[in-house]
Amino acid sequence: MRKFLSLIVLVAALAPGAGRAQGDPVPVIHHAIEAQIDPQSGEIQVEDRLTLPEGRDTWDLVLHWDLDPRVVAGEADLKRVARDGHLELLRLTRRGPGPITLAYRGRIRHGLTSTAEGMGRERQSTRGTIGPEGVFLDGGSGWYPRVESSLQTFDLRVELPEGWHAISQGAGPDREGHGGSAWSESQPQDDIYLIAAPFTLYREAGPYFEAQVWLRRPDPELAKTYLAATREYVDLYSRLIGPYPYAKFALVENFWETGYGMPSFTLLGPQVIRLPFIITSSYPHEVLHNWWGNGVYVDYESGNWSEGLTAYLADHMMKEREGQGAEYRRDALKSYGDYVRGGEDFPLTAFRGRHGSASQAIGYGKSAMIFHMLRRRLGDELFLQGLGRFYQDNRFRVAAWADLRSAFESVSGQDLGAYFAAWTTREGA
Repeated sequence: MRKFLSLIVLVAALAPGAGRAQGDPVPVIHHAIEAQIDPQSGEIQVEDRLTLPEGRDTWDLVLHWDLDPRVVAGEADLKRVARDGHLELLRLTRRGPGPITLAYRGRIRHGLTSTAEGMGRERQSTRGTIGPEGVFLDGGSGWYPRVESSLQTFDLRVELPEGWHAISQGAGPDREGHGGSAWSESQPQDDIYLIAAPFTLYREAGPYFEAQVWLRRPDPELAKTYLAATREYVDLYSRLIGPYPYAKFALVENFWETGYGMPSFTLLGPQVIRLPFIITSSYPHEVLHNWWGNGVYVDYESGNWSEGLTAYLADHMMKEREGQGAEYRRDALKSYGDYVRGGEDFPLTAFRGRHGSASQAIGYGKSAMIFHMLRRRLGDELFLQGLGRFYQDNRFRVAAWADLRSAFESVSGQDLGAYFAAWTTREGA
């Protein structure tokens, strides 16, 4: 699961007071996007018809600095405010009711950068790119006008060269093989993703969702394996937690080695998807993120609970099913002891995402152990009821550790304040 805190930092730094006040409802903005992409030149051309909530005239938007936006329909003024790196802050002021359409075009092509993660490992990422090898765009790339602390619904239509296909979250594609792809999502999303390449699509419809596999080179046997695994894991977590929240789940092959979980799809590298153990290790983790992180969103200001809960119900549970749960937990504790030394410890309420071995040991390992201890305290039945209540109450909403506590207290009748305070607000294990 990917989050792009730089957007929030940019708006907070450049336009203090313009953000959402604590306790205010999260605005939901609808985007009707028509996009044309030229992978050879790296250029994108977009018209985005924004439907903004009423009762507010001024909106701060973040967009890639090279896109030269203008208002082409609706009553509004658009002003450049500031720039930070590849992102630009814009101020949209409405002068009348109704949707506002922005048109923009330009080039988005940023190379891969490497981040060391300890023990000789490194992770590659990009701020967004359109190129002959493929397209990777998200809110952090600034490919669409993003409002700080907002959620999005969207209709997306993309024109591409013949043989290329675009992938996003939600339902689709509604047309294939004619140089375009269309996607739509009516449930509020915390980002809009646009992935494209010359894919081969394999699909299998089910009673309540469609399994899909998008490969950069045809491989029917590999696709068959992932389609079966997708059905197995979606059915498993639907029974344990609650109904799967999306119209599809898709395995998408990336053009560099990644392990990203987006709403309704995962973006995995070409070597990663062909490793035999991935299907029972990383893959269920990415499927489960559609409940935790991409089905219930994370309130990052109060700490990222999603990675630990996902690790516990996917990585740990797969090992537990094989009789190796104790070994998994021992390894998690050993990692904490090995990597969290001196000033590297911090409480879980300060965990935002992994950026090395110490943060992984805390945000994934320690967090998973907290859920294991809670399960032992409540018992399996109440633990699963608490997860179901948390999912039901916060589906497509932003939730915090306090909401987890509330859900488990509701089903158990216990006061868990001291437990959550001890294990999430303090350092140590």
